[in-house]
Formats: sequence, structure tokens, C-alpha cells
Amino acid sequence: MGLLYGLGLRIMNFMVFFLIVIMLPGLPPRTTFPFKEYIVTPPKELKGALEPNFHLEGAERLLEGRVYGPECLIARNNEIYTGIHGGEVIKLTTNHVTHVTKIGQPCEDIYEESRCGRPLGLAFDTQGNNLIIADAYYGLWQVDLDTHMKTLLVSPAQELAGKAINRPAKIFNGVTVSKQGDIYWTDSSSDFTIEDLVFVSFTNPSGRLFKYDRSKNVSEVLLDELVFANGVVISPNEDFLVVAETGALRLTKYHLKGPKAGQSEVFVDGLPGLPDNLTPDAEGIWVPLVLSTDSEHPNGFTLFTRFPSVRLFLARMLALFELPFRYLNSVYPNKFSQRFVHFVGHMESISVLAPKRITVVRVDWNGNIVGSLHGFDKTTASVSHVLEFQDFLFLGSPVNQYVARVKSPKSKQPTLKVRNVRVEGDGLEASIGAPPPRATTTPKPKAATTTTTPKPSTTPKPTTTTTQKPTTTTTTTTKPPTTKPTTTKPPTTKPPTTKPPTTTTTTTTTPKPATTTTKRTVPEKPAPVEEPIPSDTKPPKQEKLKVINKQGVNVEL
Repeated sequence: MGLLYGLGLRIMNFMVFFLIVIMLPGLPPRTTFPFKEYIVTPPKELKGALEPNFHLEGAERLLEGRVYGPECLIARNNEIYTGIHGGEVIKLTTNHVTHVTKIGQPCEDIYEESRCGRPLGLAFDTQGNNLIIADAYYGLWQVDLDTHMKTLLVSPAQELAGKAINRPAKIFNGVTVSKQGDIYWTDSSSDFTIEDLVFVSFTNPSGRLFKYDRSKNVSEVLLDELVFANGVVISPNEDFLVVAETGALRLTKYHLKGPKAGQSEVFVDGLPGLPDNLTPDAEGIWVPLVLSTDSEHPNGFTLFTRFPSVRLFLARMLALFELPFRYLNSVYPNKFSQRFVHFVGHMESISVLAPKRITVVRVDWNGNIVGSLHGFDKTTASVSHVLEFQDFLFLGSPVNQYVARVKSPKSKQPTLKVRNVRVEGDGLEASIGAPPPRATTTPKPKAATTTTTPKPSTTPKPTTTTTQKPTTTTTTTTKPPTTKPTTTKPPTTKPPTTKPPTTTTTTTTTPKPATTTTKRTVPEKPAPVEEPIPSDTKPPKQEKLKVINKQGVNVEL
């Protein structure tokens, strides 16, 4: 009885404390929308197109220890562009890495991220040699790659329209550009910056999808209350957009044209992880899962979506836990407090609960999951972007201190049924050649079966090896028997009743009798036809890389 009484007393005390925390007004954090219930589809089972494999294991680590957090990767003219922690955008060419631009201010370490800047989304402009950058803290920028002049398009202090209320964007994330120059971009949260990412997982959805009008310098909201809006891509016909809702484990489709213009619907849901940046091509979309999840390993975004009071309690408790460290840093700035707040806010504290699985999903433009790539070793800790370039998959990550690279899956491999994947960006050539055409296989003809029999000018004797040779090239789809002059035996049947074995042959001129012995050799299988790789996408030579850091120091890789 005493044990039950003590247990009941503790439960009652906790309930009183719980009610005080969730009902006391004025406690942090403050959110745009009140806490309410919302539903997230559970992750799909790993079977069928999601069946596990080991394609992502054993990845090469490029620039290890020299880059931190290459979040997004895009390529053009044999150069790869990426943004890293510290606010810099760099490009990797055939033999070195160079600085492109920096949006934020000078800083010392990643725990000063709000000062450094954090480039999350990159896209090549279609209206000039510009790079469009979505910096999480500093807004949407345009950088001229010829003059390196920077232009601010959307400021983080600017009030932006919403479906419910107007408020500034807090996390500038994904970006894509249409052929006409329209810029579509996402704001992941209207409540917290990426420095307080953990709070976004507890609060109600406040992400948005925007269209930026260059002529009016205005951003029009297309979708609101998205569950952490992230990567965004435009379809090949530019009739709809696909945006990743990271916290909802889904992709959402927004119609730009047609009878459904202005409407949205679920494109893919129940992904076995949190989708991040999206990479489009003519056949579909690469969907990297930055954090895996399954029925046994739920994540913070989906764990308490049906229990708003629990989410409010956890968010307030976490804010109260951080409060003394934030106050101490405001009075006496120190690295310890800054590192602690950064560790908690960036969800590094809860990422250890995720399953040790790295997954990239392949989705076609009809919203079907058609393939997936997996890895279970520690060569790649997290994947936020996939770039197919020069027969490789380059894998971006917000936490890795390197750029991972694995071989691109080939058409003969059953793990991924896609071909001719293109490099992201405007005016790019195919990163790998077109797949070999399927050879038309025809069963070998039997001796008693004849499809066509050319009439020779003279009837050859059955005991001779002399054959007729047409003056033009013949197209053969089957493997004829090889005739050897020293081993050929006459047929056992009478010549008038025996038909020589033939193949389906097309000739354009009358055959000309020949007296020479001809030996025809046909390969067992048709030789594969490979499309030549364009000059601007040839694999770079295996040379040492050099990193040119902000101070101008060259570092050989």
C-alpha cells in the first residue's frame, strides 16, 4: 500500500507541475500558431521499391576535415557549387576548390552560425550568369558570378504575407528558378531560426512556399502552414511544383497551370525519413532523407503530433533549460554557453535516437516511389542532397565534414530503375551517357525453318564451301552458323529437298557471285552503344585538390 501511495503522490505532483507549465502565460517559446493536433502519415515499410540494399556503403570522403556541412550541391560547366558552415559558398573544379562568395559576417566557429550565415539552398539563374542563394539567416540573395556583386532580393526583416497573418521568414531554405526567371523559395519556419531547430519539431507547422516576382520585388505566398518546408523543384513542363515537408515525411504538389492551378495535394507521403533538398531531372526526383525513421524509431516531428499539450510542455521545458545559458552568454559572452545552445538547438542531442540507416529515395513525376539506395555503415552520417555528376553520386550533408561520393547506379542494377539522370542546373548536359538500346533477340533459326532465301545466280553445290557475298552490307538480327572451309560437311539429305539455314537479311542490291571463301563471325551479344560524355562533364583527373580558405592559404588535399 505504501508503494502505491508513493507512486500516486508522485504522479499527482507531476500532473500539477505539468498543468502549471502549460497554462502559465508568458513562458517561452512564443509561436505564431497555437498548439493544435495535426496528423502525419506513418513511414512506409522497407519493401518493394524501398527494399534495403548497400549501395551507399563504402562512400569516398572528399575534402575530409576541410569542409563542414556541404548542405546543397549543384553543378555546371564541370564545376560543383556548395554552401558550407561559416557562410561561404565554394566551388569544386577539376583540381582545386575556390571561394565564390560569403553572405554573412566574419566569425570564428560554427556556434556563431547566426553571425556567420548558413547557405542552405542554391540554384543557377536562368536570366543571367547568377547564383541564387537562400541563406537561412540573411535571406534570399542573387550573386553575379562574373562580377561577384551581391544583391539582396528578400530580407529576413521584411514582413511577408501569409494565409493567416503576415510575418518575416525565419529560415530561408530551398530555392528553384523557372525558365522565365520566376524564383520559388521556401521558409521553413515563421517562429524560430535554424539555431533553434529543435523547437520547430515541437511547435505547430508555420512553413511557407513563395514565388518571388522580380519586376515588383514582391514575394507571393503560395502555401502556408507547411511542416518545415524544405527543398522545392519545378516539373519539366513547369506546370507544378514539388516541395518537401520535412516534418511530415512527405512531398506536396502545387499546381501552377491547368484546371487545378493554385491548388495543392499530397505528392508522396509516408517516406521512411525526413526529406530535405530535392534534385530534379527529366525522369523524376532524387529525395534524400536527412534523418531516417521507422515504426521503431520515431522522430521529434512525428512523435507527439496528436498531443499538442505534450508538445507545449516539452517545448517550454527545453526553453527553460536553455534560459540560464542564454542569459549567461548575454551578460558574459563565452564559448561554452554558445556551444551548449548550439548543440541543443540543432537537434544533435536527439539525432542519436534515429536508426543507423542512410536512405535516398527515387520518385517519378507521377508521385510513385520507383527505387531507393541505402547504407548502414558510418561512411556517410547524413544525406541532405544528391547530385549525379560524372558517373558518381555526390552526397551533401548538414553535419558531415566531407563530401561523400559513391558510384552512380547503372541500369543493369536492380536497386534503382532509372536512367540518364541529369545534373541539376540550367543548360547542363547529361551526367552519364544514355543507356544502351535493348537488343532485339530473335531465336536461332532451325535447319528446317526458312524465313527468306535469296536466289543466287548459280546454284552452289552442296559439297562446296564457296558462298555468295553481297556487294552491300547486310543487317542481321540473329546469329547465323559459322562456316569453316576445313570442317564443313555436306548435308545428309538430298540437295533438292534440303533448305540451307538462313537468317532474316535485308539487301539493297543484287548479290554478286564470289569465288572466295567467306567466314562470318557475329559476336555473342550486341556491342553496347554508349553516348559520348560531353566535354564539360568528363571526369576530372585524379589530382590533388587545393583548398583556398578565407585567409588565402592553400591546402593540398
